[in-house]
Amino acid sequence: MDKHRTDKFFIAIAEEHIKAGMLDEAISVLKEGLQTYPNYLGARVSLGKAYLEKGMVHEAMREFEHVVQVSPDNLLAHRKLVSIYKDIGRFDDAIKACEILLVFNPKDKEIADLLSNLMREKMEKVSQHERTTGEDSITSSPRQEAGTIDFTSSWEIADLKGREKVHDKVIEEFVTETMGDIYIAQGDIKKGIDIYMRIIEKEPENESVKKKLFDLTDKKKLHIDRLQGFLDKVQKNKRGAWKGY
Repeated sequence: MDKHRTDKFFIAIAEEHIKAGMLDEAISVLKEGLQTYPNYLGARVSLGKAYLEKGMVHEAMREFEHVVQVSPDNLLAHRKLVSIYKDIGRFDDAIKACEILLVFNPKDKEIADLLSNLMREKMEKVSQHERTTGEDSITSSPRQEAGTIDFTSSWEIADLKGREKVHDKVIEEFVTETMGDIYIAQGDIKKGIDIYMRIIEKEPENESVKKKLFDLTDKKKLHIDRLQGFLDKVQKNKRGAWKGY
């Protein structure tokens, strides 16, 4: 490989190829670069984009799925997966990807509307399948709901408990330090602390997260009693994860 392709500038070269419609060249550059930098997620996102432009949907999906497995807070990869899953009829996966995106940004109207449309389409598919097969195993309620429920803003109008269940389920699966950082940056201190606490429960030796929790106590002066109670509990843990702080 040429020297200019062995450093991380290869992604810029590939992006220029993509813009010029030179997809084969872009894919070649990215695949070669990833042999040297297999963990460079930005390159995998670009490779997924090139595959998608070329119509190689399953190859693109494989790249984006790899990215979100390694970096669950990569919103671009989740967005691409929503589109792919929807196009190939994997509505449950598309809905889940939308829910993940809404955890990071609950005010994303575009994704909320897309989630509503996906729920409607899924319901219609169920109803169509029932009519086509004549099977009575599926209850009649989905067909009735498909014609009566307003799906235009289902995420926004869903009952609070339901939304919290979705939120907690997604958080449990995709909790990351970056997710906590995002909540803190957005001013949602409570949710940020929740994320950091969940991480510490799983990784009691995570020094970076421990420091952020103490900084929140020292600088933000918010939720101190709740946070200190958690710290006291962890201090008593036999692993001694918080010793020295």
